[in-house]
Amino acid sequence: MAARAAKETERKRRRSPAPAPATCTELELSYDCTVLVASAVAATSTQPVADLQSLRARHANYFKAMHMATKERFVGRRVPLERLNTMRWLENERYLAVVKHLAAAGNPDACYVVGVTWVFARQDMEQGFLCLRQAAAAGHKVATYVLGLLLYASGAAARGAGKKYIRQVEGDAPASTSASAKPKPTTNQECRRCRHIAVDTVDEVTWKVTGQRRRGQVAPPPPEEDDYRCKSSVCGKEGWGGYGVFCSEGCRIRHEYSKFFTKVNYLH
Repeated sequence: MAARAAKETERKRRRSPAPAPATCTELELSYDCTVLVASAVAATSTQPVADLQSLRARHANYFKAMHMATKERFVGRRVPLERLNTMRWLENERYLAVVKHLAAAGNPDACYVVGVTWVFARQDMEQGFLCLRQAAAAGHKVATYVLGLLLYASGAAARGAGKKYIRQVEGDAPASTSASAKPKPTTNQECRRCRHIAVDTVDEVTWKVTGQRRRGQVAPPPPEEDDYRCKSSVCGKEGWGGYGVFCSEGCRIRHEYSKFFTKVNYLH
């Protein structure tokens, strides 16, 4: 009985059709997984550029999917520039080439650095704003901070957009449009953190391009606003946490404008 059952099983197996070849959809899903592997290496490796190059070289001949995956824009966008500090100091020309390549892939960190370089070292506002907007859209807080102040300094038409970006830095709720609504106190805790990083970035890129460090200058006065009124005598005074409390977002952005441009003073 057992022998008969085994023969019947073998007969059915032989009559079964051969497995169908992989479909295009299955191949695409396999490649997507390969891209995810490469992106995980880019995001978590302590030496992302070296490890991606190693994957690319190791699999170039017998696994072309990995070779292609390491060149995907999605992978390039996940490389954190802070992991390239060794290259930044020891191989600066190579570092700058990598930053340019990553910015072309839409990497937020790289777009921020390139945008700051265009604005403060090369005085190209159009290219700089384009890169900073791309970084800000990806959630880069320091790029959002710099873009907000630049827009605020650009004139009355862009002032509202500048305040909106600074609001995003702090994570504030949108300001009320009601005339009777009282403005809520705001802080500059995140702005203060972003300011220190941004000033260092401007200092670095201007020194690399012009050979001069631009610090300790006098900031231009904040733009005039018809509806600007400070409502507190202690507005902006820093407390134990190192940040200030402001009576309105107008006071906060004017404070940040003065602090930031005192250091970089790109308008002069």
